[in-house]
Amino acid sequence: MLNRRIIRIKVFKLLFSSVHSHKFDPEVAEKELLVSLEKTRKLYFLLLTLPDALAAYARERIDIGLNKYHPSEEEIHPNLRFVNNRVIALLQEDKELVHAQEHGLNWSEHRSYIKNLYEQLKEEPYFIEYMTDPQEPGFAEDLKLMLDFYSCQLAEDPELNTLLEDQSLYWADDVAYVCNIILTLLDGLKEGTRQIRHPELFYNDEDKQFALELLGHALTHYDTYVGYVEKFAENWEPERIAATDIILIVMGIAEAVAFPSIPFKVTLNEMVEISKLYSTGNSRIFVNGILDKILKYLTQEGDIVKTGRGLVEN
Repeated sequence: MLNRRIIRIKVFKLLFSSVHSHKFDPEVAEKELLVSLEKTRKLYFLLLTLPDALAAYARERIDIGLNKYHPSEEEIHPNLRFVNNRVIALLQEDKELVHAQEHGLNWSEHRSYIKNLYEQLKEEPYFIEYMTDPQEPGFAEDLKLMLDFYSCQLAEDPELNTLLEDQSLYWADDVAYVCNIILTLLDGLKEGTRQIRHPELFYNDEDKQFALELLGHALTHYDTYVGYVEKFAENWEPERIAATDIILIVMGIAEAVAFPSIPFKVTLNEMVEISKLYSTGNSRIFVNGILDKILKYLTQEGDIVKTGRGLVEN
């Protein structure tokens, strides 16, 4: 579920928090990191329960219409396509999702958001097309609606982002990533599927170990690695160097030293990409330039030893 990019971002955030709170206890930080990573999987389950909550709200509206003293023709003959969507039914019956909802990952306390989201959904062209198509939808059409929903509806939803931030600081910036995980899951569903195979938190044990060792190594050697930043950024005024840049460079050094099998190019590229998300406009140039100089210096000094074909540039 968690690729190396999102793992690095989580490590970066925890390292930033540790530095600014002056708490350099690797054991405490690593426990918090695992909580942060697990929270991403919980967000995955929470967002997967959204269609069920929306369908339940739609069903309520249909029942209210049917129970009116003088229902309209539309209320007497409601459009049931959405509430009968086969993919939503599959999600409703999934044991892991039912378990998640029973343990608090649900929308029962956010009825106003579900109402607003449903009203927005009804205005979306892809939803209108699904509900008004002359042909009755099959599984493929039901699935396409869910793919459109997770592709278009949530990543840029300010109300959802505010709601999630209020529930957990660990969920900041995770919605788009989790939606992509859900899209991959849904895209693999076939008509007749009886059981959904949800992704594990880590793709393998090496990824978990990577997360813990990267954070622990960066915290343990933080002061030493900051010294390298000061040495090689001598032409930069210290007060003009963004704190995020320093932390990214420290993290890049830690990765290069602790993981000899990861090529320099990968480490440099990852730190630069994260800087684009969380630092200043000029950070990518600064992070790339200073980190590159430090890694070359440490290689010459023998502090970094890359092994394997293609890991060291001639």
